[in-house]
Amino acid sequence: MREEGINFPDPKFDIDGNPQFDNLEIENEEEFESAFENCEDILRNALPEQFDLDPEVEAALVDASLEFSQCMRDQGIDFPDPKPGEFGFFAFRDADIDFSSEAVQEAFEICQPENPLENLDD
Repeated sequence: MREEGINFPDPKFDIDGNPQFDNLEIENEEEFESAFENCEDILRNALPEQFDLDPEVEAALVDASLEFSQCMRDQGIDFPDPKPGEFGFFAFRDADIDFSSEAVQEAFEICQPENPLENLDD
């Protein structure tokens, strides 16, 4: 991402080895999106377990993304449904949303989903 001109921090890793990106501040969403698209294959190759999911897991994540979208709309934010077959950040990356606005941040706090995989084995 830095090679694409984005001020992007090095990841820190949680106890399970999953990358965490703290202090990520997106200054220009269009530039970030363009850089992300150029780097997406690297991310997919580095974290295949995050992208090549079991169908049941993927369905749970997609459902959670749909619920999140509806909740955001219920909070008055013009928020799209996720792209078909995508979830999380990827599902909304092309949305014309000012994620830094106070209204979006407040709605996000209300709508932030619980972990959709928590009760999957039940």
